[in-house]
Amino acid sequence: MHAWQQPAEAPEDIETVKVRVRAATPEDAEAVAGMARAFSVADGGRPSRLSAEAFRRDGFGARAGFTALIAEVDGHVAGYALFYPGYDSDGATRGVYLADLYVRAELRRQGVGRALVAAVAAHSRHDGARWMFWSVLKRNKGARRFYRTVAPELRDVIVCAAFGDAFDRLADEARASQSVRHPD
Repeated sequence: MHAWQQPAEAPEDIETVKVRVRAATPEDAEAVAGMARAFSVADGGRPSRLSAEAFRRDGFGARAGFTALIAEVDGHVAGYALFYPGYDSDGATRGVYLADLYVRAELRRQGVGRALVAAVAAHSRHDGARWMFWSVLKRNKGARRFYRTVAPELRDVIVCAAFGDAFDRLADEARASQSVRHPD
């Protein structure tokens, strides 16, 4: 059982614009890579390594690593969402992890982020998903306020991650102790 905080009410001062959400195409690669860089820097990190080439390589084809949606306002790219499938063995349900949600600064608080999150949910539910999970930096107060209008923050979950050398050490342990084969 999870300890939940109630979602906050949607703020009164949001002005909405007409938003069109569509599936990303390889032609969106430059725009998405640029927004990913802006997203990382705005979060206080170093620029994202998601290049246009990586977006095209990993986002399309038979073994795509993610799905991306594009929000447009007045025919211009306003933001994007990038997500990938997950599975919850406790509930025996499919879901998605929302890896990136970005809206250009001048279009925030106008319904673009909400439209993207709703489109991810609808797209994912169509594919059998029953939940969506995301993480946000504790210091990103604006994003946390927004996300609390969508769903509650989990209180009893700690997110852990193995990146780079830590990930490689884990993979090397399996290789050293047994024969691990990837089913192709």
